[in-house]
Amino acid sequence: MADIGVLGGDPQDREALSGLLGEMGHLAYEAGRLEEALEVSRERRPRAWLLVDGAGVDAETLARELRRAFPLLPVMVALKTRDARRAVGLMRVGAAEVVAPPWTPVELKASVSKTLRFQGTALSPLRVAPRRRSGLLFALAVGAFFAFALTQAASRRAEKARAAAAAVTHAWDLPVSHPAGLAFDGESVWVVDWFSQSLYAHSTKDAALGEVRHLTAETPVSAHFAGDSVWTIGADGTVARRMRDAKLTVLQRWPGVARNPAGIVFDGLYLWTLDGRARRLYKRLPDPDLTVAGVYRVPGVKPVGLAYDGKTLWTLDAADRSLRRHNLDRPDEAVELVPLSVYGDGKEVPTGLAFDGTRFWTSAEPRKGGGPARLRRHPEALR
Repeated sequence: MADIGVLGGDPQDREALSGLLGEMGHLAYEAGRLEEALEVSRERRPRAWLLVDGAGVDAETLARELRRAFPLLPVMVALKTRDARRAVGLMRVGAAEVVAPPWTPVELKASVSKTLRFQGTALSPLRVAPRRRSGLLFALAVGAFFAFALTQAASRRAEKARAAAAAVTHAWDLPVSHPAGLAFDGESVWVVDWFSQSLYAHSTKDAALGEVRHLTAETPVSAHFAGDSVWTIGADGTVARRMRDAKLTVLQRWPGVARNPAGIVFDGLYLWTLDGRARRLYKRLPDPDLTVAGVYRVPGVKPVGLAYDGKTLWTLDAADRSLRRHNLDRPDEAVELVPLSVYGDGKEVPTGLAFDGTRFWTSAEPRKGGGPARLRRHPEALR
């Protein structure tokens, strides 16, 4: 898996390319302007950039500026219209690869693989310098080479350390096949299974199954325990506040208020619901109308889970298999990204997220014919 930046003026173009990169197992960082791209390069150090040429964006200029700031960073360009002359011109200014439309997984994968495979310092013929300066130039070249080599080695060590930390996780097979969400009640992790229309409590020590709550009148997809209440959200977008009793007795119900539900949490002041398809977070007042106080676009490709750690919000993305920590004042900003390498092989699809006060938990479904659904406890190092 490689970190790759996606720079383009049209959010739909960025989303489409990020989705294709996510399917390949890469982690995409989106940027709408050159300034954002430079900031991402400094903070995230992507291995390459993929620029969109069109929609008011001149990829030739952007490629020059990126290579001026980061000479060793390869740049690829995705054309919005087929133009051989344009492709040649972009190659002349330093584009490593040019992808013609329509953008397909096969063509994009070939270009990305080739770019990453041949990434490195470009070599060019050297003019013969005066003898009195040749020693100095040689020393500078050797120093630059070793500095680059040390930087790359340190980066690889850090990446391996992060991957090793994320890999230390515990997993258990679930007795259900369609986990859609997770919740923590202070003692147990609850799996919300839409197919059986039930909530299942599991021990945080060994995932042993405990209590079961059946909601036969609805299809739950997410839940959240807050104080003396339990908030649930159904597949049809119905939000309900319930008692924490054996029947999860409904206290209030709001039919169909949340579209494409993928998560629900209550932070003590506001109720948050996640629209997974539109990638939107809704900030609601817990009043009789669940009044919407704010709507925020969620970074990423396919958010499928929402959790609250007592201070801020986290989302789980099934496409790039990562956790994102959000600025609670501006939830459209992701202030931290944690790749979950345990899902890197693509054999399982993450479906739910919960936080138990110390560690994160995720649920996942296997891809077709891949085995049982699973519950995972992730290491403390993720926070």
